[in-house]
Amino acid sequence: MRPMPQLEIVELPVSELVEYPNNAKEHPLEQVDQIANSIQEFGNCDPIGVWHNEQGEPEIVEGHGRLMALRKLGIETAPVIFLDHLTDEQRRAYALVHNKLTMNSDFDFELLQNELDMVTSIDMEDFGFINVEMPDIDDLFVDAEGQEDGLEKPKIIKCPHCGETIEL
Repeated sequence: MRPMPQLEIVELPVSELVEYPNNAKEHPLEQVDQIANSIQEFGNCDPIGVWHNEQGEPEIVEGHGRLMALRKLGIETAPVIFLDHLTDEQRRAYALVHNKLTMNSDFDFELLQNELDMVTSIDMEDFGFINVEMPDIDDLFVDAEGQEDGLEKPKIIKCPHCGETIEL
């Protein structure tokens, strides 16, 4: 295991932050609006990860969506952490890993609904929580098409979020 880097949060002008031109993560306007809503409601609680690029500028490793939201809100400074301990290859890999790991799980819908029920004075739709329902188990299965009579049909599961089907 690599030693834990000493990270210090530093406040930098938003105008000095440089976007990584090969950032593979998309940030649609709807998501930027949700990030901006979060910053307005809770404050900017998540530092942007930057490193000094070849020109010595603080280039974003992770946090492009937050930068867009800060600009949208007219906020002039941002908390950042420097990730200069990473090699160029590690920086590229970390940016991808950082974004991918948040996509590798979902919510426990029952616990999520319980938590949402406890939030009564904050409009959670501002953050993308719309019609949160635990999927009905019957809705997860769809009939296999094109199967001849007499053959066992494979089970096909439909993802309740993206609608993609998987044959079991």
